[in-house]
Amino acid sequence: MATIVVVFGATGHQGGSVLRALATDSLYHVRAVTRSTTSEKVLELALKYPQVEWVEANVDDSSIDKAVSGAHVVFGMTQYFAASANRSEAKQGQRIIDACVSARVEFVVFSTLPSALQVSHGECTSVTHFEDKHEIQQYLAQQSVKWAIVQSAVYFQNVAASARWDDNGKLAFGFFGDTLRKLPYIDVNHDFGTIVKHIIDHRAKYTHAVVPAVSGYYSPQEIVEAFTRVTKIRASAVGVPFEFAPDANLRSMFEFLDKYDMFEGNLVNVPVEVATPEMYWEQCRFHGPPKKL
Repeated sequence: MATIVVVFGATGHQGGSVLRALATDSLYHVRAVTRSTTSEKVLELALKYPQVEWVEANVDDSSIDKAVSGAHVVFGMTQYFAASANRSEAKQGQRIIDACVSARVEFVVFSTLPSALQVSHGECTSVTHFEDKHEIQQYLAQQSVKWAIVQSAVYFQNVAASARWDDNGKLAFGFFGDTLRKLPYIDVNHDFGTIVKHIIDHRAKYTHAVVPAVSGYYSPQEIVEAFTRVTKIRASAVGVPFEFAPDANLRSMFEFLDKYDMFEGNLVNVPVEVATPEMYWEQCRFHGPPKKL
């Protein structure tokens, strides 16, 4: 009998990566949770992975109880942008965990983040989504269910999203902070799911482990230089002042990451192949945003 794995956030970066990593393994039956089983993204994934079961559920109500019923393993996560308006992210995570405990789920893998307040020894007090996700982690650690924590590094995918053509036809990638400072990065679309699958495959080994999901430590300059080597397109890494961040919370996050190692060097060796910047650029085939006519 296949192990039933429930995947929250199955149409997003992290959950989608987990879905892809598990869907083709006959040891697992993936039950993907979504707010709407008729969305364009779900229909696209259903065609590609017909073996995946899709269920509608909302983390804000009791529909998640049915979603996790009968599951052996659950991958749980919460979305900052979906919950930030009323600081409900921690409550959403707690509801998922409560549903797992009630359903007697055997193992829970939850995506959280370190506490910026703790890492910075009290200096960084306003990185609210780091604190909310860390609160979820603390809550899970108090439960009877077996668990593992996975904490994602910065997405390589965010680099491509920042690209703009300058007036000289050169591609500029914008980064908040020091473009020479090395940060933990991950190819979230591939490596995150590969790491989570390895944790699930070997869950007895990773019970009560906190696992940073990291492809490697790279500076923005190194990532952009890798882009040029792969694509032969001239590009530069441009520092962006923190005050141009989309909101106060994200500004606080960028300031935190520019000064502190979010994982404090506490990496866990997960024996899977992960991407280098060159591998990421080759795989994503990004050559810049469309040029304006």
